[in-house]
Amino acid sequence: INKNTYAMDVGCGTGRWTKYLLDKIGFMEAVDPSDAIYSADRLLADNTNVRLTQASTDNLPFKDETFDFAMSIGVLHHIPDTQKAMSDCVKKVKIGGHFYTYLYYDFENKSSLFKFVFQLSTIVRKIISSLPSSLKKIVCDGVAILVYMPFVLLGRFFNAIGLKKIGALIPLNFYQNQTFFVIRNDALDRFGTSLEQRFSRKAITEMMNKAGLENIVISDGMPYWHAVGKRVR
Repeated sequence: INKNTYAMDVGCGTGRWTKYLLDKIGFMEAVDPSDAIYSADRLLADNTNVRLTQASTDNLPFKDETFDFAMSIGVLHHIPDTQKAMSDCVKKVKIGGHFYTYLYYDFENKSSLFKFVFQLSTIVRKIISSLPSSLKKIVCDGVAILVYMPFVLLGRFFNAIGLKKIGALIPLNFYQNQTFFVIRNDALDRFGTSLEQRFSRKAITEMMNKAGLENIVISDGMPYWHAVGKRVR
């Protein structure tokens, strides 16, 4: 990525990841099918090297092999045919360009107890995601405040007094260095969606290969799994 990079953010949502990259690239096409695109418009209003488009993965309004770099962060696992959605994104990338994605993982490295607790949270998610949009946002904000933030603040406390190893054991420790804006958006992303698929590291590698990517690197760090690959075909 450099100042000459022509990039695309598929499923940009409120635009936070688009904004993160804007001072590092040449121009960004930010795409999202939902009304979150209007929130992105407000967030990115002062930037001149971005254009917003309301579209989904199956009707991206760009020619194939257009972009030097494309990304889809926390989006493709909410689409029924994740493989097709990924392939639709990748074909817009130039041969030799790169595609970056983040997909929910299937807890392959977690205990049975953790997986059981997750299943309980899934029941809650299905209830919340069925609510009317305005009410769903309010409830998800409540989840962010009443569920996420107590763990986050506890972890921050241990970190502040030098007990970082204990802080790292606190649930939701990934959010200890995140802003509340990020936390509330992720709560909405987690509990406000009716469809949530999860993938193993192996499955993600296979999907990326099938989409035409090689030289795939999957990070060992949280959040799991985020990966990048080079388009070769």
